[in-house]
Amino acid sequence: MELILWRHAEAEEGQPDLERKLTAKGRRQAQHVAAWLLQRLPSKFTLLSSPAVRARQTAEGIGYEPEVLPDLIEIDRGHWEGHEADEIQRRWGKLHKQWYDDPTGLAMPGGEAFDDLWARAGRVARRLEQEPGATILAAAHKAMNRVLVAVMTGLPSKGVWQIPQPQACCNVLVRTDDGWKATRVGDVSHLPPELRSSS
Repeated sequence: MELILWRHAEAEEGQPDLERKLTAKGRRQAQHVAAWLLQRLPSKFTLLSSPAVRARQTAEGIGYEPEVLPDLIEIDRGHWEGHEADEIQRRWGKLHKQWYDDPTGLAMPGGEAFDDLWARAGRVARRLEQEPGATILAAAHKAMNRVLVAVMTGLPSKGVWQIPQPQACCNVLVRTDDGWKATRVGDVSHLPPELRSSS
């Protein structure tokens, strides 16, 4: 079994989280993701997406309608949503440091607890293992992808935010007799240099 998990392409700012659409650059990124995926798709596969518009648009780029899986939604950032890192650091300095060191047991103010995100990723992993197809494609988000890669490959929560997940990146996980192994993480080799991002 193979999971190809990718992060959505660049999206608009200033819109409600679920409604944010891809930018012009994001649409170009999504086209490159689709071209890369279509080169390796088997005849039978499962296509999943987060409910967020930006993830669905990225998934739809390959020409198929994805099945929406609510548990793939991005973490609810609560009061941190829409704020730059330096402002978050200024207003919630101690919690911000703890969150990026080891978020276990913590929650963003007014937002989702990390342990709930970890539990959601566990449900996604169990769902994927029940899929009859040998290849699963899933479009999701930065934090969700990081945690899902960690849960599936047995990594600890400490250090999870260091797993690279730039825009429109692909992760490939293969299930073996010894569990899930990552063969690509945060890979953007399918994108031309001018469409790559650092975050």
